[in-house]
Amino acid sequence: MGFSGNYLNKFDEAGRLSLPAKMREELRAGFGNDALMAYTFGGIVKVYPKSVYDMKMKNMHEAASKDAAAYKVFRKISSSAFAIDINSSGRMNIPAQIRQSADLKEECYVIGAYDVIELWNKDRWEKESAAFDIDLEDNAGVLSGFMDMIISE
Repeated sequence: MGFSGNYLNKFDEAGRLSLPAKMREELRAGFGNDALMAYTFGGIVKVYPKSVYDMKMKNMHEAASKDAAAYKVFRKISSSAFAIDINSSGRMNIPAQIRQSADLKEECYVIGAYDVIELWNKDRWEKESAAFDIDLEDNAGVLSGFMDMIISE
């Protein structure tokens, strides 16, 4: 089971963001009491269950050890990652450094993308989502194989 859906949520005055109940359920069902790790890349906050984060970082480190440019990316991600706790109310404390680097203001979108939860700047997500709808229509032929997989039962 993976994360899905998109939700517009607000940060509280302490920089905490409610993890949608559906995502908390998906986290428990798929990952038990796994901790969360977060980092910003490309202006988007990526929040992974720690077991997934550890596996991805291990794979990235192995690949990056052979390439100096790739190692710089690995180092940037690794050095900017933070452990994220979920309190008893289901709120995640997102460090100010991460919120600032992704330009997260008082509201942000919480997006489920299978093995990762993404936090998007509200305006950026709305523009990205609208552009995707247009791109999808314009590129329907190119994406037909992928779309068949999504639409077929």
